[in-house]
Amino acid sequence: AGCPSLTSLNVADCKFITDESITAVAAGCGSSLASLDASRCKSLTDASIKALAASCPSLAYLNIRNCEKLTDESLQLLATLPELSTLRIFGCRKLTDQSIRELAGCATLTTLDTTKTFRQVFTAEKRRLEEL
Repeated sequence: AGCPSLTSLNVADCKFITDESITAVAAGCGSSLASLDASRCKSLTDASIKALAASCPSLAYLNIRNCEKLTDESLQLLATLPELSTLRIFGCRKLTDQSIRELAGCATLTTLDTTKTFRQVFTAEKRRLEEL
Protein backbone atom coordinates (compact mmCIF):
# COMPACT_ATOMS: atom_id res chain seq x y z
CA ALA A 1 0.00 0.00 0.00
CA GLY A 2 0.98 3.62 0.02
CA CYS A 3 1.14 6.45 -2.44
CA PRO A 4 4.42 6.10 -4.33
CA SER A 5 3.64 8.99 -6.70
CA LEU A 6 2.79 11.59 -4.05
CA THR A 7 5.31 14.43 -4.22
CA SER A 8 3.53 17.20 -2.29
CA LEU A 9 1.24 17.18 0.75
CA ASN A 10 -0.37 20.12 2.55
CA VAL A 11 -1.96 19.34 5.92
CA ALA A 12 -1.55 22.85 7.36
CA ASP A 13 -4.01 23.74 10.12
CA CYS A 14 -5.29 20.16 10.40
CA LYS A 15 -5.62 20.08 14.15
CA PHE A 16 -6.22 16.33 14.27
CA ILE A 17 -3.02 15.36 12.43
CA THR A 18 -0.89 13.27 14.78
CA ASP A 19 2.54 11.68 14.85
CA GLU A 20 0.85 8.46 13.74
CA SER A 21 -0.52 10.21 10.64
CA ILE A 22 2.84 11.67 9.63
CA THR A 23 4.58 8.35 10.33
CA ALA A 24 2.08 6.57 8.06
CA VAL A 25 2.63 9.14 5.28
CA ALA A 26 6.38 8.81 5.63
CA ALA A 27 6.19 5.02 5.46
CA GLY A 28 3.79 4.91 2.51
CA CYS A 29 4.92 7.87 0.44
CA GLY A 30 8.36 8.69 1.73
CA SER A 31 10.46 7.84 -1.29
CA SER A 32 8.65 10.35 -3.52
CA LEU A 33 7.58 13.05 -1.03
CA ALA A 34 9.42 16.29 -1.84
CA SER A 35 7.20 18.89 -0.16
CA LEU A 36 5.28 18.83 3.12
CA ASP A 37 3.40 21.66 4.78
CA ALA A 38 2.44 20.62 8.31
CA SER A 39 2.35 24.15 9.69
CA ARG A 40 0.23 24.77 12.76
CA CYS A 41 -0.31 21.03 13.36
CA LYS A 42 0.17 21.53 17.06
CA SER A 43 0.08 17.85 18.08
CA LEU A 44 3.20 16.90 16.16
CA THR A 45 6.32 15.97 18.12
CA ASP A 46 9.86 14.90 17.35
CA ALA A 47 8.47 11.44 16.48
CA SER A 48 6.99 12.88 13.25
CA ILE A 49 10.31 14.41 12.24
CA LYS A 50 12.12 11.17 13.06
CA ALA A 51 9.81 9.31 10.65
CA LEU A 52 10.30 11.91 7.91
CA ALA A 53 14.07 11.92 8.29
CA ALA A 54 14.18 8.13 8.15
CA SER A 55 11.83 7.61 5.20
CA CYS A 56 11.79 10.76 3.04
CA PRO A 57 15.21 11.25 1.41
CA SER A 58 13.70 13.44 -1.36
CA LEU A 59 12.13 15.93 1.04
CA ALA A 60 13.23 19.37 -0.17
CA TYR A 61 10.58 21.66 1.34
CA LEU A 62 9.28 21.39 4.91
CA ASN A 63 7.03 23.87 6.66
CA ILE A 64 6.61 23.04 10.35
CA ARG A 65 5.98 26.57 11.58
CA ASN A 66 4.13 26.84 14.85
CA CYS A 67 4.56 23.14 15.63
CA GLU A 68 5.33 24.08 19.20
CA LYS A 69 6.23 20.63 20.56
CA LEU A 70 9.27 20.17 18.31
CA THR A 71 12.69 20.31 19.96
CA ASP A 72 16.33 20.53 18.89
CA GLU A 73 16.25 16.77 18.29
CA SER A 74 14.00 17.41 15.28
CA LEU A 75 16.44 19.84 13.71
CA GLN A 76 19.31 17.45 14.27
CA LEU A 77 17.38 14.82 12.31
CA LEU A 78 16.34 17.24 9.55
CA ALA A 79 19.96 18.27 9.01
CA THR A 80 20.59 14.75 7.68
CA LEU A 81 18.10 15.08 4.79
CA PRO A 82 20.17 15.16 1.58
CA GLU A 83 17.74 17.30 -0.48
CA LEU A 84 16.36 19.73 2.13
CA SER A 85 16.51 23.24 0.65
CA THR A 86 13.69 25.13 2.40
CA LEU A 87 12.81 24.87 6.08
CA ARG A 88 10.24 27.01 7.84
CA ILE A 89 10.41 26.76 11.65
CA PHE A 90 8.68 30.07 12.45
CA GLY A 91 7.28 29.96 15.98
CA CYS A 92 8.77 26.61 17.06
CA ARG A 93 9.50 28.01 20.50
CA LYS A 94 11.21 24.99 22.06
CA LEU A 95 14.12 25.25 19.63
CA THR A 96 17.38 26.70 20.90
CA ASP A 97 20.51 27.99 19.22
CA GLN A 98 21.66 24.35 19.14
CA SER A 99 19.20 23.93 16.24
CA ILE A 100 21.03 26.52 14.17
CA ARG A 101 24.33 24.77 14.89
CA GLU A 102 22.81 21.49 13.68
CA LEU A 103 21.58 23.08 10.46
CA ALA A 104 24.96 24.64 9.73
CA GLY A 105 26.05 21.34 8.23
CA CYS A 106 23.06 21.10 5.88
CA ALA A 107 24.76 21.91 2.56
CA THR A 108 21.56 21.97 0.47
CA LEU A 109 19.63 24.39 2.71
CA THR A 110 18.98 27.67 0.87
CA THR A 111 15.98 29.09 2.80
CA LEU A 112 15.51 29.07 6.56
CA ASP A 113 12.63 30.96 8.21
CA THR A 114 13.17 31.31 11.96
CA THR A 115 10.89 34.30 12.57
CA LYS A 116 9.72 34.41 16.21
CA THR A 117 11.51 31.16 16.95
CA PHE A 118 14.55 32.24 18.92
CA ARG A 119 13.15 35.41 20.52
CA GLN A 120 13.17 33.89 24.02
CA VAL A 121 16.72 32.62 23.61
CA PHE A 122 18.04 36.02 22.55
CA THR A 123 15.98 37.90 25.14
CA ALA A 124 17.28 35.69 27.95
CA GLU A 125 20.88 36.12 26.73
CA LYS A 126 20.42 39.89 26.50
CA ARG A 127 19.13 40.01 30.08
CA ARG A 128 22.06 37.91 31.27
CA LEU A 129 24.54 40.23 29.59
CA GLU A 130 22.85 43.33 31.02
CA GLU A 131 23.25 41.88 34.51
CA LEU A 132 27.04 41.63 34.12
